[in-house]
Amino acid sequence: MPENFTTTGYEKRITEYAATHGHELSRSKAQRLAMKLCKRQAKMTDLDLERILTHSDPTPKQAIRNIERATKTVHTGHPAKTLEEVGA
Repeated sequence: MPENFTTTGYEKRITEYAATHGHELSRSKAQRLAMKLCKRQAKMTDLDLERILTHSDPTPKQAIRNIERATKTVHTGHPAKTLEEVGA
């Protein structure tokens, strides 16, 4: 994991930014901000959520169906049948 994605990396970047722009910032405040950023980063790396949010289908329902179909294809090695193919 790159240094800027760790709590220490965020703390260094926050401290450097504050010094460059003339802001007074205590070490504990920089650490608290770094922890918040690190937690936010951890939430953003959830692949399933990212696939749903970045999928380009017209409706969320269709996006989830297409993602499930793609996931099933990856796990089984062959494409999943659609409802039309099953006859439902």
